[in-house]
Amino acid sequence: MEKAYEWLLEEFSIDGAAARIIRNVLEYADRMGGDEQYDFLTEMLDGTIGLSDREIRNLCWN
Repeated sequence: MEKAYEWLLEEFSIDGAAARIIRNVLEYADRMGGDEQYDFLTEMLDGTIGLSDREIRNLCWN
C-alpha cells in the first residue's frame, strides 16, 4: 500500500486533504484482495485524479 501511495504522490498533483483522503481509501483497500480490491479502487478513484484503468489495475497489491 505504501508504494502505491508514494507513486500517486509522485505522479499526480495531490496534497493536503486530497492526499489524506486517498491514503484512507488505500488503507481501506488494503483489507481487500484481488478483484474486490480492484473494483473498490475503480469505484473510488476513477475520474478523480486522471488514473487510467490500467494504472488502477497496477495499483492493486493484494
